[in-house]
Amino acid sequence: MKMNSPDFLLKLAGVILLLCAIGAGATENPHIVTAVNKASNCVSCHLSAPQYVFGETLETKNKQVDISLFKSDGVVMCTTCHNAADGHKVGLKLDFEIPADLPLDRENALSCLTCHYTHGKLLSDRPQASFSFMDRILDSDRLQKSYLLRRSNVDGELCLICHSHQGSK
Repeated sequence: MKMNSPDFLLKLAGVILLLCAIGAGATENPHIVTAVNKASNCVSCHLSAPQYVFGETLETKNKQVDISLFKSDGVVMCTTCHNAADGHKVGLKLDFEIPADLPLDRENALSCLTCHYTHGKLLSDRPQASFSFMDRILDSDRLQKSYLLRRSNVDGELCLICHSHQGSK
């Protein structure tokens, strides 16, 4: 399999997503915000405390993102806990349009927040990343991890938004 083939790139993206999920260094999970667990200090990432009535788990998956409300860009924010070397390359300026639900940073470049939302359940009712028959047997817990992906990526559909335009780049 060639290193620039779409199959290789999709498998590599899956491995990177898994490493990002495993690489979190925080002892409390700032991605889960509920009335009981206010683990995240909102103003560590936001310029001011967002309006939120603590009740059910805060979900930001399908919420519009206003990058200007964050203290720093998604890369700086995310790498305070996650290891940047374990993730997808960021800071790339795109020369094509991507859907509005995949926000770019203040410089109109790819950031962690392009593909990942910030608050929500870490488990999903269905797989969000690609998997194989062997995953079902050996790593079934991984199948229900959300990876906080803005869109499902079971068949690479999230990755292909950019990588189908990218060609051999």
